[in-house]
Amino acid sequence: KISLSSPTNGEVVNESLIAIQGQAKNTSLITLNDRVIVIDQEGNFTEKILLTYGLNIIKLKAEDRFGKKIEKEIEIVYK
Repeated sequence: KISLSSPTNGEVVNESLIAIQGQAKNTSLITLNDRVIVIDQEGNFTEKILLTYGLNIIKLKAEDRFGKKIEKEIEIVYK
């Protein structure tokens, strides 16, 4: 399970560098836009990402130790 606390889907931001924050439970591997990210013991993660002007699609993928996968996609607009 992946839950995001920030940012929200469809959010419009004025800064190009934002922090993606959330929690991934029961995962052995998690990626943000196909780049492996680190989670703490409780499954929390914070990762900064540089946005391009306009619409940005951010993809989070997680996999548990049994090979079950989940994906979450959010859209952020940078103005």
